[in-house]
Amino acid sequence: MKFHCAMRASILTASLIVIMPSSALAKDTEPQKIESTLIIETADISIGLSGLVCDFCSIALNKTFKKRDEVKATYVDLDSKTLSVVLTDGAFLSNDQLMELVKKAGYSTTKITRKDGDEFIPAGKP
Repeated sequence: MKFHCAMRASILTASLIVIMPSSALAKDTEPQKIESTLIIETADISIGLSGLVCDFCSIALNKTFKKRDEVKATYVDLDSKTLSVVLTDGAFLSNDQLMELVKKAGYSTTKITRKDGDEFIPAGKP
């Protein structure tokens, strides 16, 4: 008898999970959005990118940049085709270093904007 009750409870739980509306799962993604917004707001560098099309692109860029000790956090915005980079305290990456990291990930740089308003557009870019 106990077996049947436990089995019914398991089946009920499984069926609730299957029919649970996707909106109930949406809360899991909110902290990530808040975190990405925080990264964008506190970014030391914003890099315009060319060749960026999918989530795998953002994974490659994040992975490449996060290997550097100077990089505290990154966020790739696929819609605006930008990479936001937060540096560790006192760290600096030159425009050449940033472009090399972007190239290493398989993309090209269209523009580099720093928190102080300094902008750099690589040669040959509009």
